Amino acid sequence: MSSALDFRSTVSFLRQEWRFLSFGALVAFWSSPGQTFVIALFGGQLRAEFGLSHGAFGGIYTLATLTSAALLLPAGRLIDRLPLDRFTRWVVLGMAGATAAFSLVAGSVSLFFGFLGLRFAGQGLMTHIAFTSMARRYRRERGRALAVAGIGFAIGEASLPPLVVWALAVFEWRLIWLVFAVAVALTLLPLLPTLLRRTEAQDGAGAAALAERDADVRHWTRGEMLRDPRFHLLAPLVMSQSAIVTGLFFHQVHLVALKGWSLAWWSLCFFFFALASVAANIGGGLLIDRFSGRALAPLVLLPLALALLLFGLASVPITAAAVLILIGIGAGANSGVLSALWAELYGTDHLGAIRAVAAVLMVFASALGPVAMGLALDRGASVAAISYASLGFVLFAALAAVYALHGRLPATDAGV
Repeated sequence: MSSALDFRSTVSFLRQEWRFLSFGALVAFWSSPGQTFVIALFGGQLRAEFGLSHGAFGGIYTLATLTSAALLLPAGRLIDRLPLDRFTRWVVLGMAGATAAFSLVAGSVSLFFGFLGLRFAGQGLMTHIAFTSMARRYRRERGRALAVAGIGFAIGEASLPPLVVWALAVFEWRLIWLVFAVAVALTLLPLLPTLLRRTEAQDGAGAAALAERDADVRHWTRGEMLRDPRFHLLAPLVMSQSAIVTGLFFHQVHLVALKGWSLAWWSLCFFFFALASVAANIGGGLLIDRFSGRALAPLVLLPLALALLLFGLASVPITAAAVLILIGIGAGANSGVLSALWAELYGTDHLGAIRAVAAVLMVFASALGPVAMGLALDRGASVAAISYASLGFVLFAALAAVYALHGRLPATDAGV
């Protein structure tokens, strides 16, 4: 009976809130040109045209990502201070400008700034808008709203890589980035007034009325959150998925070759990754609304742990599908659960500033993951050794999260 009620309420929620939910999914989708899974597809052309080694190319990318993380810390809090439509419009224009500018890169220096624009506007701010807006504007249906936004990522992961590979075989790579720029602007800017229209079902009342509506909820500032021991114990949970999955995907060609698997088969298995990510997004959203992000957070790394164990142990090619399905489940649930967790722990008045810190940790981890795995590979580490070392970090992160959320920690004086 409860499942039937959940299904009917979900359908009603989607029918009434499709505009704002579409906004979240669309913004999440257009973060894709700033994500590693799209940018890495242009690696061969960029290295060849600018005479870069693998190390130099990875170094420029890492430096740009770290710089993006530093910029995201002050920029992320602007979503708390500016109207959502104005902030989004500026970020979309920035993303369109960054993709257009990337078509003009002419060497190592301009490549750094090109990567910086894509990472900051795409991976950083577009992702930040999608999840912060969903978590803030909904309370009762927060999990389901975050799940819909997450589907935008999954659609990007499933559709853009094959489209880019096809386009690279037909067109010059610079033209593809110009197409991205036009598509971002045309599919978002004209629709913002319609998609951002408020409804009575949106129980998040906006910055002016948050305190009155949530009298029963304590709203932490970013400084108070940074003094909370729970956040520091949760930091490995925030970083581990981003570092490990980005590292695996950045070095996937070499790792798959070491496994003796076909790259074509591995690439085909990304279809299962996308399906698993969508399923985990939807299922995770329903579970958040039923049990809370706090209850689910310590469990969100278990699929990645199983994937790493399998990747290290198994050699049969069919295992590739299982590995990517498990990674997809973890990736699909991760962002929604963590976004709900910050709102539950720290309120929504300063959610943009608080989530920006978490986003910086994730971006920082996504920069360090490829470097750490690259150094390990240069020293001759096996796939099994890399997998088990990563598994150890994941288990540590999960245990730290259990203690942070369910252990007895010293009381935090947020007023200090």
